[in-house]
Amino acid sequence: MKSKASGGGFDFWGTSYVLMQPYVKSLERYFTDLGPELSKAGLPITYKAYVSGTVVASLMATIGGALAGFLVASYLDTLLAFRILMPFGFALMGGAVTFSSFYLYPQLRAGSRRRKLDSQLSFTVGHMAVLASAGMTPAKMFHSLAEEETTDVVNEEARMIVRDMSFLGMDLQHALEAEQKRSPSERFSDFLEGFISASRTGGDVKAYLLRSASSLMLDKRLKARSIGESVGFVAELYTILLVVTPLLLLIMFSVIGIVVGNIGGFSILTLIYIVTYAMVPLGGLSVLVIADSTISKEVA
Repeated sequence: MKSKASGGGFDFWGTSYVLMQPYVKSLERYFTDLGPELSKAGLPITYKAYVSGTVVASLMATIGGALAGFLVASYLDTLLAFRILMPFGFALMGGAVTFSSFYLYPQLRAGSRRRKLDSQLSFTVGHMAVLASAGMTPAKMFHSLAEEETTDVVNEEARMIVRDMSFLGMDLQHALEAEQKRSPSERFSDFLEGFISASRTGGDVKAYLLRSASSLMLDKRLKARSIGESVGFVAELYTILLVVTPLLLLIMFSVIGIVVGNIGGFSILTLIYIVTYAMVPLGGLSVLVIADSTISKEVA
C-alpha cells in the first residue's frame, strides 16, 4: 500500500483525494474509526486521503471484477442466467475484498506495531536508563534513540517525537503527549505518561527509568517462562497425537489382522491407510492450530 507507483511519481493517495474531494465529507461518517487506527498504524497518509483511496480502489476493483466476469462468462458454455450473473458476482467480490483489505489494513498494522513495541520496550527503557545515568537530558535521550540506524518500532516512535519538537515547535512534554495519543501500545503510553510526570514535576528521571526497566524485564522473564510451558505442552501433545497413538494403532491393527480379516467391516489395510493418510495429517494440522493459539509470537 505504497503511495507511489513503482514506475514513477504517480501519487495514488493525492490523486484519489482530488477525485473524491467533493464526496469525502459525506463519506467520513462511514469511516469514523479509521482516523485513530491510521495514527496507531504509523501510516504517513491523512485520514481524508486514505478514505478517498479506499473508495477509488474499491471502485476500480469492482469495475475490473465486472470485466473479468464478463470475459470468463463469454468463454463458458453454461446456463445463460449463470453467465449473466457472473459479471455481477465478480464485481461484488472484487469490490468487497478490496474494500475490506483497505479497511482492515490499518488495524492489522497497528496490532503488529503494538506487539513489536511491547517486545522492544524493556530493552529501550534499559538503554534510556543508562543514558540518564550518564547525565543525558530527557530530550537528548529521544534524540539519541531517533539517530540510531535501526528499523525498530520504538526508534521510529522516537523519530516522530523528535520531528514534533524540531519541525512543529513542540516542547518535549507536548511531543510526548502527542505520541501517547497515536501510540498503538498501551504499555508504551503508560511509560510515556510516567516519564512526563517524572520530568514535569522535577522528579528523578533516572530512578523512574531504572524502576521501569526492572519491571519490564521481570514481565519479560515471566512471559518467557509462560511461553516455555506452552511449548512443553504442545511438544507433549505432538508426541501423543502424532508419534505414540499412530504407532499403537498400527501395531494393534497388525496384530488383529492376523486373527481376523477386518474390523467393523473395514479391512486392516484400509484402516492403516486411514491412520497414515488421514489421522496423522489432521493431527498435525490440529497441533499447528493449537500451537498458534497458545504460543505467543514474541516475548512481550
